[in-house]
Amino acid sequence: MVIAVILILAGITFGISRGVQNAQARAKTKAELATISLAIEQFKSRYGDYPWHDSTTGDYPGSSGEVTSEMLLYALTGRLIMKRNSTGKIDVNHVSDDLDNADVEKNPKFLDHTKFSTSGKENEPTALKDPWGEPYVYWYKREDTENAKIDNPTSKGWDVFGYHLYSKGPKGDSANNAIKAKINNSSGVFDDNFRDVANAEGIIFAGE
Repeated sequence: MVIAVILILAGITFGISRGVQNAQARAKTKAELATISLAIEQFKSRYGDYPWHDSTTGDYPGSSGEVTSEMLLYALTGRLIMKRNSTGKIDVNHVSDDLDNADVEKNPKFLDHTKFSTSGKENEPTALKDPWGEPYVYWYKREDTENAKIDNPTSKGWDVFGYHLYSKGPKGDSANNAIKAKINNSSGVFDDNFRDVANAEGIIFAGE
């Protein structure tokens, strides 16, 4: 009987401790998302828009696939710049992976990445990580689709006012896959019930 009581009390204590840790992680996530959002706004003040995604693959900053979280950190640490060229289009330029690069050091920085957990090397951080060890996810305009609208105004591009920024939460990639399934990739719009999906999966959006 004594052993049974001890096991019950241990289970209750573990459950409470786990709940407190989860609440602390969510609070930290919201604070970090607010800091990232402020940095994104400062980037916009400097370059005229929120960070776009480079449309090339194979050299920046990952080899292929979804690199939106990496590109966001590059933008906020001076390793990505945006310039309007002579044709009126916006070029998204990868400057360098290295924070100590002379050109990078001259560019404005909008975020102190050392205040966050990051992936990558000390001088080449690749993504800001949430308390569960997963990269924060950022969705916004792509260089190719937005510039195509200059030549053809009927071309589809980013159809959302603002950007999407969120933490995958405790479920990680399984949660992210669930919310990505609700994105119309031609416009960046989440389906109507994406909030229900996000809440069910534990995803935490900036501004919540």
